[in-house]
Amino acid sequence: MILVTGANGHLGSQTIDFLLDNNPDTDIAGLVRSEEKGAELKEKGVELRIGDYTDYSSISKALKGVDTLLLISSSSMEGRTQQHNNVIKAAKEAGVSQLFYTSMVQADKKLSPLVLDHAKTEEQIKKSGIPYSIFRHTFYTEFLPLFLGNAMETGQWFFPSDGEKINLAYRSEMAEALANGLVDPQKHKDKIYEITSAKAYSLDELADMLSEASGQEITYTDISISEFEQNLEKAGLPEEQIAMSVVTATTFVNGGLNFTFDDMKQLLGRTPTGVDQFIEDFTN
Repeated sequence: MILVTGANGHLGSQTIDFLLDNNPDTDIAGLVRSEEKGAELKEKGVELRIGDYTDYSSISKALKGVDTLLLISSSSMEGRTQQHNNVIKAAKEAGVSQLFYTSMVQADKKLSPLVLDHAKTEEQIKKSGIPYSIFRHTFYTEFLPLFLGNAMETGQWFFPSDGEKINLAYRSEMAEALANGLVDPQKHKDKIYEITSAKAYSLDELADMLSEASGQEITYTDISISEFEQNLEKAGLPEEQIAMSVVTATTFVNGGLNFTFDDMKQLLGRTPTGVDQFIEDFTN
């Protein structure tokens, strides 16, 4: 039995879809917070397990009979490490044979504010003694429009990077890579994969690509994080959105996404789709 947590989220549901399409005879369960949230999964024939990372007893019950667990990191930043620890502890007690975890690229280097919880979770997984497979993801290519703000309308893109490149990869292909790993867990036992696309780009390069694909000039300007934050405040954005944007900018400036590995290519059996394809689709 494979259990996918966060099963009704984008990454979890896409992983399950790949499992169903390519391995229809595999026993698959999805962890959701309620029957209602799992309605679409149930229609696909996925067994529902009800639980919440913050509720240890529900997680413990949900993990009964599970051989392989995919722990998709919590979307809630508050108390995230403890949430993950609840799942790891319950998995250990349930006798889970192998635990897959979605971390962040080069988590051990701690270059991003987002990575600290992941680094701690990785440590807890290793301490647990459960055989593991850690997939360290870069940022999703699908998030590029969020980074652009209103640049496509104004022709001006202001974002901090300090000249560092960023590597983006498709969430859908990350899901496919996870599914490929889950069906043959022994092959990936006690391995850490750095999940990136085949090439990193500077924001200047991305602006040039956007310009060429859209037919309108997009000019990129590298600004400081403090100026960026002030601009967001002046625009009247919600505090939570500003905070996440600043964290993203800090990740860029620190070089937290300036990595390129071939792990994803090996897991997919082909070269990952590049951001150039996304830009082509996005601008047409």
